[in-house]
Amino acid sequence: MRFWLAIVVALSTGPAAGQAMQTSSEEIRFETAKSVVLSADHSKWEFGKPQALSGKLFLPKGVGPFPLVVLAHGCDGITPVEVGWSTVLNSWGYATFILDSLTDRNLEEVCTNAADLRPIQRVPDAYGALNALSQHTKIDANRSVLMGFSHGGALALSAAMTWSKQQFTTGRQPTFRAFEAFYPANCNVDYPERKSLYAPVRIHVGALDDWTPAAQCERLVKEWKAAKQDADITSYAGAYHAFDYEGLGLTHLSYVDNGAGCTVRFPSVMGPFAPPVEGAGCVTKGATVAGNREATEKAEKLVRTQLAHIFK
Repeated sequence: MRFWLAIVVALSTGPAAGQAMQTSSEEIRFETAKSVVLSADHSKWEFGKPQALSGKLFLPKGVGPFPLVVLAHGCDGITPVEVGWSTVLNSWGYATFILDSLTDRNLEEVCTNAADLRPIQRVPDAYGALNALSQHTKIDANRSVLMGFSHGGALALSAAMTWSKQQFTTGRQPTFRAFEAFYPANCNVDYPERKSLYAPVRIHVGALDDWTPAAQCERLVKEWKAAKQDADITSYAGAYHAFDYEGLGLTHLSYVDNGAGCTVRFPSVMGPFAPPVEGAGCVTKGATVAGNREATEKAEKLVRTQLAHIFK
């Protein structure tokens, strides 16, 4: 049984009652900014050729050009989480692009086998999408934010590195103004490139999250702040992983990979790979998820304020 059982219903019936529908949408196909692939001996990452991917652009009412929020899904692909945030953001006047990192890779999900697609491999997806959207007449790509959830939250944290900007953009291409990461994976993974951010990072995580624990992300933000990087975190009391999934009851997912017990350090973001420094064989199965309307409402208010500050 898959995690996001409600996705078909959510995509067919649209947003919840009382939320304004987007006025227009279109599919956008694009090429990634290079790709990140395993070396022949699987000991490190290498750069490869661009890959064709797609996503859906939603435009709010009005003429534009609009500021943009790129939404990066979690390990189970596009769900009501991204659809819901898209609707909310549109109502605030932002264009949204729901990035699909799985379909064109012939993947249905990467929750049960995280090795099928790592967050670092999705960083070129986000920059390729932004570059393509910069050509759209109704998009102001110079006012763009990347917002990711879980696996996509880890993508957002990786995309925020100065290293990523240097590797996946040129001086003529737009970059993201900020990064919003919801319950991001990989806060417990460390390498030198992670220490330098080129734009603000804002993390949102449930205090009861046992899949991407708040304490790990709090520790990462503390390290960033000590290094004078622009990062902050909000922990939501009583909230679990996926707290912004509308109507999701408390659920234990017995089949998902869970690396919360790991502490991983690499000499470089590109490898070479080595066993975890702590907790060898640390990946387990199982995690808890639950929607939390109170936490979601608090997050929506905070994100709206953060975006307004970023784009002022």
